[in-house]
Amino acid sequence: MGLLADWQQQQTLLLLWPYRDDVWRLQGRPAQQQLRQLVQLAAPYCNIFVGCHPTQLEYARTQLPATVELLALNYDDAWARDITPLYTAPQWGGSEQLFAHGFQFTAWHGLYPDFQQDQAFAKQLARRLCQRFIAHDLVLEGGAITTDGAGTAIVHQASVQRNNPQWTLVAIEAYLKQQLQLQQIVWMRWANPLDETGGHVDNHAQFIAPDTLVTSLPQPSSPWYQHYAAQLEQLRQLTNVCGEPYHILVLPQPAAIVPEPDEFASIRRQPGVKVRGTTPLLASYVNLVNLTQCMLVPQFGLPSDAEALQIMQQWAGKRPVLAAAADEFIKAGGGLHCMTATIPT
Repeated sequence: MGLLADWQQQQTLLLLWPYRDDVWRLQGRPAQQQLRQLVQLAAPYCNIFVGCHPTQLEYARTQLPATVELLALNYDDAWARDITPLYTAPQWGGSEQLFAHGFQFTAWHGLYPDFQQDQAFAKQLARRLCQRFIAHDLVLEGGAITTDGAGTAIVHQASVQRNNPQWTLVAIEAYLKQQLQLQQIVWMRWANPLDETGGHVDNHAQFIAPDTLVTSLPQPSSPWYQHYAAQLEQLRQLTNVCGEPYHILVLPQPAAIVPEPDEFASIRRQPGVKVRGTTPLLASYVNLVNLTQCMLVPQFGLPSDAEALQIMQQWAGKRPVLAAAADEFIKAGGGLHCMTATIPT
């Protein structure tokens, strides 16, 4: 039994309807429109669930295609990747021995004060889908880990250690290996300072096949070029559990995006909730969605969008690679991968 990669478990794509007016600008309407576009892109290629907070369910029904199944679910914010279970199974399709693993969640070290619904989300979803559930004491967000589906995982050390100060790194590694049946954990240490999660792998590197990793590299003029270059070298030196190197795809890394001064004026200011619009935005093409029958590559309205799309299309061959707008998602701190989760159903 081992931790499943997205392409091993992808039966259904889960998204959550954004609704918080203290996180999403203009009461979430632009983000909802972008989510609707994402659903329309992915719908021909996979089954889709859209989770909706009960207060939003009826409105969401009027905004989404009738063919999309809506689930009434309780959650605090719409970042499905970080609050959905991680799944282990003995082999592809081994649903009779599938386990949903729910980890602790603290709103990325307290970006908003009330996260009890997010904390309970993994168990709620597993029960809804009649999946066997295992609860864990460790704080771990789905965006902080990526796996090749064959015993190796890359985990972001910065956020995981920050969120679990009572654990040593050695203890965390031993626990994850045992619980998720991993043979090898590779720690990614540097986090882009603009990453409000404190460091998530899915902004830096992502397995997209058992033998392939995607990462990014900015222009040499970037103040963070040396950090990205060091990460690239780390990945090039990495081997799987059989001692074989991975094929590395290198995407452009956009410069920080500076928002317009009044772009976040509509967001309701709430005590304890991160104030938005005061810092540049982090955009990453690595934060893509890798489905069995297609790939969704984030687009930010930048000249480098086309290059990222072309690189992934060359790799994917005949599999469709689709351009998916993600500029609204990054304004709330995440991306395409963050907004989605693959679940075996």
